[in-house]
Amino acid sequence: MGNRFKDRAEAVPRVWLENVDRTQSTVVPLRRDGREVVAKGVVGLSDREPHVSDLRQILTRGRWFKADEREVLLLPERLAEQLGVSLQRPEEATVYLWGMPFRVVGCFRGAGLESRLDLDGEPLTPVTFPSEAVMEVTEVEMEAIEAGEDVKAFQSRYQHVAGDLTVIMPYQTLMAFGGNLKSLAVRPNSEEVTGGLARDLVDRFGLTLFTGEGGGTFMYHAADALSYSGVPNIVIPLLISVLIVFNTMIGSVYERKREIAVYTSVGLAPFHVSFLFIAESLAFAVISVVLGYLLAQTSAAGFADTSLWQGITVNYSSVAGVAAMILVILVVLVSTIYPSRVAAAIAIPDVNRAWTLPEPRDNEIAFTLPFLMKYREQKGIGGYLLDYYVAHRDVSHGVFTTDDTSLEFYCPVTSMAGLNDQDHCELDCIQLSTRVWLAPFDFGVKQFVHLKFRPAVEDSQYLEIQVRVLREAGEANAWKRINKSFFNALRKQLLVWRSLDEEAHTHYEKQLVAALGLETWSSG
Repeated sequence: MGNRFKDRAEAVPRVWLENVDRTQSTVVPLRRDGREVVAKGVVGLSDREPHVSDLRQILTRGRWFKADEREVLLLPERLAEQLGVSLQRPEEATVYLWGMPFRVVGCFRGAGLESRLDLDGEPLTPVTFPSEAVMEVTEVEMEAIEAGEDVKAFQSRYQHVAGDLTVIMPYQTLMAFGGNLKSLAVRPNSEEVTGGLARDLVDRFGLTLFTGEGGGTFMYHAADALSYSGVPNIVIPLLISVLIVFNTMIGSVYERKREIAVYTSVGLAPFHVSFLFIAESLAFAVISVVLGYLLAQTSAAGFADTSLWQGITVNYSSVAGVAAMILVILVVLVSTIYPSRVAAAIAIPDVNRAWTLPEPRDNEIAFTLPFLMKYREQKGIGGYLLDYYVAHRDVSHGVFTTDDTSLEFYCPVTSMAGLNDQDHCELDCIQLSTRVWLAPFDFGVKQFVHLKFRPAVEDSQYLEIQVRVLREAGEANAWKRINKSFFNALRKQLLVWRSLDEEAHTHYEKQLVAALGLETWSSG
């Protein structure tokens, strides 16, 4: 520190001897001529201390110790009297501390030492912590106290040792006995450089410093902080970027309708389709950020020795650089939120997507499933559903059990525009009927289910499935409530059908043809 402030200021250390248990003061036995007293604190100071803090004024007799003196002490008058040291000529006395002789060079007033407050408003004597406070004070708080941070908040948590029970000795001697450096006092050669020195020390060591200046006592503290400028200048470019990415993603969604249809046909839920677009945009954002970072490094390396970048220093790991990369990723993700929702809306809802049953009328529920098929597929799908419901016959567990399952062709569209009787006769559709008991079976809910394949209202080149359910037994509200699971199971089976291979489709079609060999097939 002397080299640091050479020709500009004088720096002196302050050292304390502390107990391992900070709730207890240090016990320092002093002996002389058969007498023994106990001091509660030891402070180590420099021979230059009086030049910095003018602490010499607390002396009542004797002098301050010199630079080359080590085994010397300054005693408070109270301890000196108890040891029989003459207050008129204390320099003639020798006391034993830790079994070693120390020459007394002066005496001081204990009250005077307590009244000589440092710039932080605290005496120079050591402190002890109450046991309750120590249990609450963390390691970080201890360091903050020692560094001078938040001093007022912690002052009530400790007490200073009385000046009458404190011994002063050279700091070199106390350091050798296990003392700890607690603070430094710096006195500038001129008042004008005080503020500059304080700012320099705060920036270098990150400590809290107190300065005594003409306008009073000031505290200097340095902390990590971020400062941004020019933010309004990038708002418009950010909005333009968001709109460009937004327009690109919207166009991509509508161009990939057929791809979304494929995703739906293999069983992906709208949420999954939406997340695919978000994941895709996130991947592009990360790739673009990495490529941009590499391009910036390459450009910096290429232009570093040219006059174009003369005097420019590039920081590849700055917080601003990382923030810029994160901002680019966020811009892309924000621009993708709405397009991903549009993609989810285009997708056909799966069995897990929330939907509402139509209200029953006269104990009947009727609606059309969101499922389209080609005419040549109806036999395979009909055989598949027939096998599904027959498999639930005489089953006492699961969502439902069935009986009286039958399948036949019928003529649903004789009056449909664009199809005459001859066309209709060539395009007979399937009707599947079955009686169903719904779980929990102790509710006694029984119903009759009709599934009719018919030309779709929106496009007669495809077939759709109309569902009609007639309640035969059971409480009406329970019947409506537990039918949700039954219809979800049906919709899930139609999605599973899309995942089957052509061989399975052919198998169920042959099974249907075999079942219709008797014109009307019945499970009963």
